[in-house]
Amino acid sequence: MDCEEACSQVMQAIAGVAHYEACAVMTTDPESHLPAGGVVTGFSPDDCVPFWDNELLDPDFNKFNHLARSLDPVATLAEATDGDLARSPRFGKLYAPAGAVDELRVAFVAGSSCVAIGAFVRTQGEPFTPTEIRDVRNLLVPATALFRIALGNITAPLTGDAPTVLLVDGEGQIVNRSTDSEAVLADLRIGIDGDVPGTLLVAAAKARATRTAARLTTRIRGHSGRWVRVHVSPMEGTGDLVSVTISAAQPSDLVPILLESYGLTDRETTVVLLVCQGLATKDIAAELSISSHTVRDHLKVIFEKTGAHSRGELVAQIFSHHVLGAFHESVVHLEHQG
Repeated sequence: MDCEEACSQVMQAIAGVAHYEACAVMTTDPESHLPAGGVVTGFSPDDCVPFWDNELLDPDFNKFNHLARSLDPVATLAEATDGDLARSPRFGKLYAPAGAVDELRVAFVAGSSCVAIGAFVRTQGEPFTPTEIRDVRNLLVPATALFRIALGNITAPLTGDAPTVLLVDGEGQIVNRSTDSEAVLADLRIGIDGDVPGTLLVAAAKARATRTAARLTTRIRGHSGRWVRVHVSPMEGTGDLVSVTISAAQPSDLVPILLESYGLTDRETTVVLLVCQGLATKDIAAELSISSHTVRDHLKVIFEKTGAHSRGELVAQIFSHHVLGAFHESVVHLEHQG
């Protein structure tokens, strides 16, 4: 199952316990925590920019980044506002005109990382009930496991295509673009997206909100299954204009996603990377200032999570079977083209 299919399955499961009329379920990049792809239905294309501007800029209730750090990653707007939805800027901008009665939000968290997010809007009937909220919570564990596995399903070959460059304004419109951009954008558009894929608009909004950073980098997965690396930079002296550069993901981009798909902790991920560098147990212990016994305990857990039985199998499973295999297919494909 790929990420889109996982999002659709989770949407259907939640619809079975709590009805809604509009929703967005999206996997996230494990490092930037920005949307990497997903499924959106029931929203208008005009909702994308204000939705993410609210998430990144407005003080409001139930922000995804707050839910991801909360002990309870499931929350409703009616509950958070004590029934006074007008207290929420998001409700006034997006939901009130549609006659919405509530919004339910979910952060799907594995370990210390948020692997997916979901927003479910109800426009008919009453706000979400305690029973419905409880039933959605009961879906968190299997849904999160499904998202993690789907993120690790990296089978599409990497490409050597030249980068695609866009100039996007504050309204989410393309001011200028490279001549080969349409095929790339078509692969990244989801659901209700207009000319600019919503995942790119989120990254652009984030870059505008954090102008102190020289560049924002995230990764996005297209319908083809290919991952791309996205760099977004605000342009000097041009107001809200940003430059968006889309290039093929490289093996180094995919390794963190693969490791995240196994549900490894930060320390376990560090141990895996040191194993991949060829370090012995005592050297890993010295590098991390822990005992060799602790390193062996970490390796035991890592083997259980990944299904590997040895260090060599672990390295092969992460790199050879996934990243290097995809890279090899791409090289062979390019050689045949040449």
